[in-house]
This record gives sequence, C-alpha cells and structure tokens, in this order.
Amino acid sequence: MFTLLSAANWPIVGQLAIVLGKVMNFIYNILDNMLSTDEGLVGLSIVIYTIFVYTLLLPMTIKQQKTSRITAIMNPELQAIQKKYANKKDQASQLKMREEMQRVYDKYGTSMTGGCVQILIQMPLLFALYPVIYQMENYVPAIKNATADVQKFLSIPDLSMSPSQMIKMKDTFDVAPIFITITCIALPVLSALTQYLSLRLSQKITDSANKKNGVQTNNANDVAAQTMKSMNITMPLFSLWMVFSLSAGIGVYWIVSAVVRCIQQLIINKYLDTISIEDIIEKNKEKAEKKRAKREVRAEKMNEMAQMNAKNIESSNNKSSKSTLSNKEKVEKLQRAEASRNNAKAGSLASKANMVKKYNDDKK
Repeated sequence: MFTLLSAANWPIVGQLAIVLGKVMNFIYNILDNMLSTDEGLVGLSIVIYTIFVYTLLLPMTIKQQKTSRITAIMNPELQAIQKKYANKKDQASQLKMREEMQRVYDKYGTSMTGGCVQILIQMPLLFALYPVIYQMENYVPAIKNATADVQKFLSIPDLSMSPSQMIKMKDTFDVAPIFITITCIALPVLSALTQYLSLRLSQKITDSANKKNGVQTNNANDVAAQTMKSMNITMPLFSLWMVFSLSAGIGVYWIVSAVVRCIQQLIINKYLDTISIEDIIEKNKEKAEKKRAKREVRAEKMNEMAQMNAKNIESSNNKSSKSTLSNKEKVEKLQRAEASRNNAKAGSLASKANMVKKYNDDKK
C-alpha cells in the first residue's frame, strides 16, 4: 500500500495523477472562492473529487456489471468443457478445448478477456487517486499558504495526520482529547464497515441477478464465491489498518468511495433489471459482429495493399529486365553494323563511307 502511495512515479499512472491533480486543484479553488471560511476545504475537496472520479468510471462499471452477469450464465458451460478435458493434457486436446470454449464465448457475444479489459482501464485511474490525496499539497499549491483550518473536517482536527498520530498529540488540539480519541477510532472503523457493506451489497446483487436469470451456483465449490467470501473479511480489515496508519484524508476517501459504490450498485442494478439478459447478449453479439466485420475489412485492405506492392515490385523487375535486354540488343546491333561496314564490297556506298571515315581519321 505504501508503494501505491508513490504511484505518481509510475508510467501512465504518474501522468494521470497530474491530470487528476489539476482536477483537485480546480475543485479546491472553486470551493475557496465560494465558501466564506477556510474550514473543511480539503475535506470537501476530497469528497467532491471522489464522487467526480467514480462518476467518470460509471460507464465502465455498468459494462463490467453486464459482463459479470453474462459470465455467470456462461460459467456452467465453460466448467463443463474444462471438466470434459480435465485429464487430457496433450496439445490436440487442449486446442480442441480452447476451440469449444471460444464457441461458448461467441455464443454470448463476449471474449475471454472481456471482463479484464474494463478492470485494466480502471486500475491506472484508481491508482492515480492515492498520491493526489496523500500528497495533496503537491497538487494544490494554495494549501501551503492557507491556514490550518483548511485541514479540519467535521470532528477531524487535521486531515494531513494519521489517526494514530492524532491520538498521540490529542492534547495539542483545541478540541477535548476524548473527542479526538473517539474520532480517531471511529474513522478506521467506519471505513472498514463501509467497505464490508459495499462488498456484501455487491455479492447480494450478483446472487439476486443469478437467481433471476436461472443460474444455479454452488457456493461451497464455486471458487469465485469463496474468493468473495474471503475478501469480505480481508478487505475491511486491511482498510481498518490502512486508515489508522495513513493520513485521515485517505480514510475520508475510502469511506466516501465505499458509499458512492453502494449507491452506484443500487442504481446500476435497478437499471439492469429493466433489461433482459437476452437483450444484453443480443447487443453483445451485434457489437462482436461489427468488430469482426471491421477486422475483416482491415485484413482485406492489408491484403490488397500487399498484392499491389507485390505487383509493383514485379512490374519494376520486368521493366528493369526489359531495359537490360534492350541495352544488350543495342550493343549487338552496333557490333553487327560495325562488322557489316568493315566487310563492305568495293564500290558500294558503305565502302565509300569507310574511305571518307578513314580520310578524316588520318587527317586528325
């Protein structure tokens, strides 16, 4: 996690962090001009910033949820194929297994990497969030010259400090030490609780969608279900430790992001409930067919270009060959003309021309 906080030094993520830093700076300056007090500026900026980024990710989240629902329907068929070839490790059997699995993906208009693409696109953006919040002063220069009130938020005396640090320095703030202690304990606990609720809600919505679409899952043997069950425990505990150890601004971000995800989950679920899974599959097939048609058109154009280049090369070689042959013929003609002139009969026009040429040569 501490490595993640230095993600600003990573390729791509660093560039995204600069862009998001400008967004954060813009939000902070707008709030600074709108509000009559400096108190809570950093906290409000983090809240609005988090909502903005997760709203930006909403289209990809919807697409990911659609893919997840289709994957749940496909999994029994894919698992049946894998079970069929479980004991066949030779190359021919493995190729046949992949072909059968690909037919299943084509049947539902998706691909083996369909669910991964959205995650891979989102991850750099999510990674770029952390350095902007953790090192906010580097991206919002106005904070350096602002009063300490900008770091106050609700009952949190300083967002730039971790709860563990604030507990140690609880007597130095202008708030009763007992309130500081309660706040510093409540922040990581609330973060862990919201993470747990977000994960549970996501799992419940997925199970409800599977049941609606007639997908039977055996949670005792389903690897994905077991992984999700494990995450329901590990992620909140990780959040608890992280928020207690890092700056309180990170804790605010985690709580707000979990709440935003819960709201998005409910909205997306309500939206997807209005669409039948058959319609989603049909639209996926249409998109897959369009992509396939575009790939075929590109392949045909590349093939035509390759054929044209081959013809141009062949034509150039033929011209060069003809040019070379023509030069040889010219030399041969000159040689024949020279031989004919040397063997000219006495009194003929050619012999007289030879006499004139010889006279002129002697004169030189």
